[in-house]
Amino acid sequence: MVLSRGKGLNRLSVNDWAPALEAKLNTELSRYYAQPTQITAVEPLEAGLTNRCLRLTDSQGGLAVWRPNSEAVRAFDIDRSREASAQSLVANHGLARQPVALLDEGLLVPWVPGQPLDQCNDDHTAILIDLLARIHQLPVEIETASVDAQCQHYERQLSLTCKQQLEEVKGWVNAQRPAAEGEKRVVCHMDLGAYNIVITPTREAVVLDWEYARTADAHLDIALFCRANALQPDAVIETYCAQQQIKATEAVRRRVLAWLPFADYLALCWYEVGANLYRLPAYKEAANQLFEQLAAQRRG
Repeated sequence: MVLSRGKGLNRLSVNDWAPALEAKLNTELSRYYAQPTQITAVEPLEAGLTNRCLRLTDSQGGLAVWRPNSEAVRAFDIDRSREASAQSLVANHGLARQPVALLDEGLLVPWVPGQPLDQCNDDHTAILIDLLARIHQLPVEIETASVDAQCQHYERQLSLTCKQQLEEVKGWVNAQRPAAEGEKRVVCHMDLGAYNIVITPTREAVVLDWEYARTADAHLDIALFCRANALQPDAVIETYCAQQQIKATEAVRRRVLAWLPFADYLALCWYEVGANLYRLPAYKEAANQLFEQLAAQRRG
């Protein structure tokens, strides 16, 4: 087996790739192909802010992605079991690929060949909103995981100085949130950006990276979707409601706008955790920008 040691691989601990793990993955791939199969090459994937994943080449000529239970998984409050359940559900409805195997050490999923949607030249807004609506139409068969608990998990990892600074905006952010009455519980991707969608050679749109997926309020997912794709909420909501045959467009709009400050605050905390974990200036810069944005909104 060839192990390519790019800069991304150096962020993985020895325990993330070891002979015992390779043997387990060979067993799972052999079961997947129904014939003896071995991993022949491993290389780091540079894309992705949360995960430090590996692309595996096997003796059948296939490709897969190994998503380990790493330090980042613990820091960002990711549950690979919930991720696997979500991806499996969505794959049953043609929007993703079925996972290969869920192990104690992580999740193995197929590599999806094609072009990331954010690198396509065409206007892809319609594709994105269509996928968002289709995901929200899926049967609600995955775990309801609290976004408040997720946010608190991030906050606990921050320095006292950082927590004190965030107190300046946290109370205001929580005051903007919509009431529980009016929630619409649906399957939510929670990070449905164009960077998480691949257009295959047959022009199929495949959604990747289900690590944050859960059952939650559709309006929060729409708010996160708008931020992930730098889209104006009004245009998204109008198209989304038309596709979902929702007549109460203004009610949807109010709830989405009310969720936006929390969506930004959650992202702010996420970037702060990333800054602590990876020591990369880009994470801290993004966190600072979001803080200044929220502080300005609070001041009116």
